[in-house]
Amino acid sequence: MAEYLASIFGTEKDKVNCSFYFKIGACRHGDRCSRLHNKPTFSQTILIQNIYRNPQNSAQTADASRCAVSDVEMQEHYDEFFEEVFTEMEEKYGEVEEMNVCDNLGDHLVGNVYVKFRREEDAEKAVMDLNNRWFNAQPIHAELSPVTDFREACCRQYEMG
Repeated sequence: MAEYLASIFGTEKDKVNCSFYFKIGACRHGDRCSRLHNKPTFSQTILIQNIYRNPQNSAQTADASRCAVSDVEMQEHYDEFFEEVFTEMEEKYGEVEEMNVCDNLGDHLVGNVYVKFRREEDAEKAVMDLNNRWFNAQPIHAELSPVTDFREACCRQYEMG
C-alpha cells in the first residue's frame, strides 16, 4: 500500500495532495482547493508572486483598446527585468542555479518568478527579506516553492500551445 501511495503522490491520481501545487508551486483554486497544498519548510526554490508585468498584457489606452508593443520592446523589457532580478538575487542572497519568469495569463501564474538557489539557506534568507520589500510600487510576496525541476513545471495550457 505504501508503495502505491508513493507512486501516485503529486500526480492527478492523488486525491489528497494537489498535483498542480506540487508541479508548479501554484494552484488556480488557491485556498479554495479541495486538495492539500503541502508548503515546504525548506527548499532551494522560491516563488515571487505576480512580480513581472508583461507590457503587452498591461498596455491599454483610455478606451480599453490595446496599445501596440513591438516584439523588440517586449524583449528589451523582459531582458531588463530578468537581469535586474537575477543580479539582485545573486548579489544579496547567494548563487542562483536557475530562474524562470512566467508569462502565463492564468491569475495564479501571471508574472510569477521562480528562483532556484544553490543552497536552501539562501532561499530562506531571500524569502524573509523579500517579504519586507516593494517592487514597482507593489509589495513583494515570496514563499518557498516545492518546484525542483522546471521541466515538469509546465501547465497544460502551455503544453497545448
